Amino acid sequence: MEKKVPFVLNGIMYQPSSANDRELVVNGHFVKVPLFSKEVVDAIKSSKKIEELELHSIINFLYTVGQRWKSEEYSRRRSYIRDLVKFMGYSKQMAKLEANWISMILCSKSALYDIVSSDLGSRHIVDEWIPQGECYVKAFPKGKSVHLLAGNVPLSGITSIVRAIITKNQCIVKVSSSDPFTPTALAMSFIDVDPDHPVTRSLSIVHWSHAHRGDLSLAVQILGEADVVIAWGGEDAIEWAVKHTPPHIDLIKFGPKQSLSIIDDPRDLEAAASGVAHDVCFYDQQACFSTQNVYFVGENFCEFKKKLQSKLSLYANILPKAEQNFDSKVAFSLMEKECLFAGYVVDVGENQSWMMVESPAGLLKNQPLGRCVYVHHVSDVRDAYSYVRKYMTQTVSIYPWESSFKYRDELASCGAERIVESGMNNIFRVGGAHDTMRPLQRLVRFVSQERPFNFTTKDVAVEIEQTRFLEEDKFLVFVP
Repeated sequence: MEKKVPFVLNGIMYQPSSANDRELVVNGHFVKVPLFSKEVVDAIKSSKKIEELELHSIINFLYTVGQRWKSEEYSRRRSYIRDLVKFMGYSKQMAKLEANWISMILCSKSALYDIVSSDLGSRHIVDEWIPQGECYVKAFPKGKSVHLLAGNVPLSGITSIVRAIITKNQCIVKVSSSDPFTPTALAMSFIDVDPDHPVTRSLSIVHWSHAHRGDLSLAVQILGEADVVIAWGGEDAIEWAVKHTPPHIDLIKFGPKQSLSIIDDPRDLEAAASGVAHDVCFYDQQACFSTQNVYFVGENFCEFKKKLQSKLSLYANILPKAEQNFDSKVAFSLMEKECLFAGYVVDVGENQSWMMVESPAGLLKNQPLGRCVYVHHVSDVRDAYSYVRKYMTQTVSIYPWESSFKYRDELASCGAERIVESGMNNIFRVGGAHDTMRPLQRLVRFVSQERPFNFTTKDVAVEIEQTRFLEEDKFLVFVP
């Protein structure tokens, strides 16, 4: 039976006749999606605004959707898990975890309010004019947000959409060819809950092909409609977004990054190894926050390696990695042979479930990902600083946590964007930055209504009669 994934246009499922379908190859499987056409573009241009909704109405709606995802019997959730397993090669455990995280994001009402508060200064500022200093300020949505998604981390698409929704923006989502399922499943669950809800009707999910070549006129039209563009992915994807986003439109870039772990002479080797194993195995190192290199300080390096091997094998059972295609298996094997030839110590899990390479810091080979981690025994934490690079290093995971306070300033100066406890790299805490920015601030327009002339300030306790000041030449009298 062939798999068809519909578009969603302004909250309405769009599935034309088969004659207007096109095929995607997802991990070796064929998936049909509608043709990206002028009809689709025209429909998107007519999308409705949601800014008239108050924040609590938006978050309550997301919560209701999340409660559906929380139920293991929800048919949309069950279909989504099957799609991730069959078409994206996820293990059942990985697919289930992805669905669980969708429910967690949508059901965390307090966290959604707190994200607005921490990024924008007040959760009320998206609904009303807030007194700030000598002004009233309100955050208005940018308008139409275009999301160019990557397929390596499905939850990044959910995060991108939710951020735009809680700032009352319309969403036009271009799904990745490697994951056309996640944003579509989310949109369809909105329809399940309330097809006429303004949030539902503000969401469009589409796909266009050959993003970096061929006729891009329709895709460029979509970017021309945008008030803000959010681009996720590798260098090619980001370059394409930069090239085709109009110069007056804000472009938020979440480009390729790498991450590492620092283990600073730990007392509890078991906990240290467990944290590193999680940071390596979650998303099979496909995420920007995934650990690829570990820098270990201390005398118990050999014992730590044994513990890490054990924990990597544990994760092979509790969170098996995704199915690897032929090319991935070859890259993994080739990397093993190259490292052995170079004289490194190499350990490989059963059925290539993981690979650990002991090598000197700086003498790095290629990185096939898929739970391949390089471990380096260094004499001091500062030996790792030269591998923390500005604009390239996203997350530094540290164990024990107390060590993060000793090194955070230097790590930040070197270019680290995020410092977390080992084992927590996939948890983005409320209040934290994402790639050195507060994303919600980029999704709104802050508008100020400034106080009139008769509003006296803390420094100037008289009315601001500027004409009289000029006539009487008294300006300097009022300089504090």
